[in-house]
Amino acid sequence: MKSILILEDESHIATRLHAVLAPLGYELLHAATADEAIQQFEANASRIDLLIADVHIPLGPSGVRVALQLRSSRPGLRVILTSGYPPSLWSDQDAADVKALCPDSVVILKKPFPAADLVNSVDRLIGPALAATPTAHSN
Repeated sequence: MKSILILEDESHIATRLHAVLAPLGYELLHAATADEAIQQFEANASRIDLLIADVHIPLGPSGVRVALQLRSSRPGLRVILTSGYPPSLWSDQDAADVKALCPDSVVILKKPFPAADLVNSVDRLIGPALAATPTAHSN
């Protein structure tokens, strides 16, 4: 089973993410602040396959900064960034940090995004929640 760490301070959005991804079989961990996300990651680093982070977190570092910090200890960590604002309105620091994350392993979703876009992005970055089991063929 694949695990996703969600950093989202708005409970209705976190609930929506859970409603879309949990039925697909992903293990979901939730953090409402950057500090909680870092603690969750430190406690579960070997299990976490993907970070979904809101760019704008009111208290503490941005979701982009958290992603960059987590990547320093897990370079292969895949990331989905969500934001209600286009990247052109992000801080200069967040824009620089996104470039440092390596664009081919990061997806940016503008809120509100369709559930299908979320599912497609997760599938593209880490694949389905459960590995397919080969079926036995009889002779």
